[in-house]
Amino acid sequence: MSEKFLSDMWYRVAQLCPRLHPQARIFRQRFRGRAWYVLQDRSSGRVHRLTPATYALINGMDGRQTVDALWQKLAASLGDHAPTQDEVIQLLYQLHAADVLQVDSMPDLGEAIERKRRERRQKWLQSFGNPMALRIRLWDPQRFLDRSWPYVRWLFGPVGLVLWLVVVAVALLQVAQNWSVLSENLADRVLALENLVLLGLAWPVIKFCHEMAHAWALKRGGGEVHEMGLMFLVFMPVPYVDATAAAAFRSKWQRIGVSAAGILAEVFLAALAMFVWLAAEPGAVRAVAFNVMLVGGVSTILFNANPLLRFDGYYMLADLIEIPNLAQRSNRHLGWLVKRYGFGAVDAVPPSQQPGERRWLTLYAPLAWCYRVVIMFSIALFVAAEYFFIGVILALWSVVMMFGWPLAKGIRFVLHNAELDRHRRRAVLGTFGCAALLLILACFVPVPSWTSAEGVVWVPRQAEVRAGGSGFVTGLRTEPGAMVQAGQPLVDLRDDELLTELAIARARVERLGVQFALERFSDRLSSELTRQALAVEEAKLARVERRVAELTARAGREGEWVLPGARDLEGRFVSQGQLLGYVVTGSLNDIRVVVAQEDVDRVRHATRHIGVRLVDRPGETMSARLVREVPEASDEVPSKALTLDGGGRLAADPRDPNGLKTLARTFQFELELAPGAEALRFGTRAHVRFQHHPQPLAVQLWRRLRQVLLGTLGL
Repeated sequence: MSEKFLSDMWYRVAQLCPRLHPQARIFRQRFRGRAWYVLQDRSSGRVHRLTPATYALINGMDGRQTVDALWQKLAASLGDHAPTQDEVIQLLYQLHAADVLQVDSMPDLGEAIERKRRERRQKWLQSFGNPMALRIRLWDPQRFLDRSWPYVRWLFGPVGLVLWLVVVAVALLQVAQNWSVLSENLADRVLALENLVLLGLAWPVIKFCHEMAHAWALKRGGGEVHEMGLMFLVFMPVPYVDATAAAAFRSKWQRIGVSAAGILAEVFLAALAMFVWLAAEPGAVRAVAFNVMLVGGVSTILFNANPLLRFDGYYMLADLIEIPNLAQRSNRHLGWLVKRYGFGAVDAVPPSQQPGERRWLTLYAPLAWCYRVVIMFSIALFVAAEYFFIGVILALWSVVMMFGWPLAKGIRFVLHNAELDRHRRRAVLGTFGCAALLLILACFVPVPSWTSAEGVVWVPRQAEVRAGGSGFVTGLRTEPGAMVQAGQPLVDLRDDELLTELAIARARVERLGVQFALERFSDRLSSELTRQALAVEEAKLARVERRVAELTARAGREGEWVLPGARDLEGRFVSQGQLLGYVVTGSLNDIRVVVAQEDVDRVRHATRHIGVRLVDRPGETMSARLVREVPEASDEVPSKALTLDGGGRLAADPRDPNGLKTLARTFQFELELAPGAEALRFGTRAHVRFQHHPQPLAVQLWRRLRQVLLGTLGL
């Protein structure tokens, strides 16, 4: 042991006669292949893990034996493997702080009252700090569970599992086939006032089924549920049950089953709602089914099943990796790292750990905090898009509780924590010095600034072959891949209305020509009027003939004829000016880049250098210069390779059969690579970085935040 076996502070606890509170129970379990004991506080639901040596000490605490006598017996039986006196003092401190330890044989009523007050105060502080934590106890459901269990027992066995798998699998296939309809205008549909009413009615019913699934799963394992009530999840009242009795189950798979039961129930209800949605006509029934799918699907993924929030997924992960109290232990571990390595408190006692736990304890708390921040601000922006004031209040609340409150607690810890008395100067100077340094670096030190975009290897404008008129493709005059000459016919279009107009124009010219020949020698005045009318009609005929001739697309230069989608082109209608194909000659060195609307101004006016990296050449960065900008925003991209379906970053409109329309309008720029680029393939996706003047990090973050707010709220 690294600590000395005896302690100078032992006299303070040696004659105490402690005992556990009646609400504390101890169970034997195995974690990571070793026997451990779990102490459960039934009043608060907290669980504490004990080593066998610690259990031997606590098991003897009956209120009659002194701490010194208990330790002497333990040291005699375990020898060097017994806990040191300092470790015993630390254990007593932790048990007392957790309110599971009494001292002397008679209970202190004043201490009990104060303990209840502390518990209530802590619960209300947690509720204020987290809008998803407020709980109100209403009912003891144990008698109902006993009576209903014979009717639902079969659902929690093999038959229920097979039924769940079949129903959910079929429903997922239906969701995939109807995804475009289900996801269309999602925010407007969800936050519409009439839908919020239906959502408010469906939500508690679904969550009641969720919580009853927990309770019945706990009943199946032999546990009991004595508390059911309401909690508020993002301002929405939903039922809850106290399933902490599952912590007493020896098998971790039983504990995981209890945690997963609610998730499985919600997913099953969402699957059933999918079938109702398919069968129902548009109306209230279909709207209710949609909301059941929304709650059972989206909320399950974002909240219940996610291990980074303190819901079902968290307890499943903690049991799966066999680390009880994962969140609390992760916070304690990070606190010890700060005290030990940040403040130089070499005497700080590290939390007990088993092999393989350090990685989880180091990563979990930061990841969970980051996810909570993202979720809270995402919800705030989602709500503010329809109800601005409520969204702003929720965002301010998130800022205070996710940043302000932890900051205040951290400052209080640095200034007043007793463990830092010997290291206070270093802790204060280090904390505030680092904070000041980070503030200076963020606000005043310029760092590289750039805009990232994607593009494709493209051809110059003179290589494009576009439709000269609108019409249906009747055939290809030249097969794709052939070498063509300038002016060579490539694609034929047909416009019946234009051909009719041509026939009418020719008939008019022919009729006026005959009329002019008859009047030329008999009526000079009439013949002059006819001649002028004939000239007008001949001009019209020439324009129509020119338009008919433009229905045949021709090569603008010599090169190879490239026609994407040639198999599907014949019989398709194309509009005037629509891009048909390309005539490629020589090497390609042009890039067509798509830039988001919020970044277009910086790309236009603040670009210092442009770097291009092709996906087939990830290790090579090429320089480029800006040649031309398409003057207006567009909702189409030049290539499907820039959409999510093609591996890009832009979301395509699911209603577009060609997959080229995007949900957000973008701007397009043409770049020309510097000399030296060799053998570029047409259509290859490229990552483009527009380098700007360096700016402080705070300025860049503020600009991004403004862009998110403006884009989401439409301000």
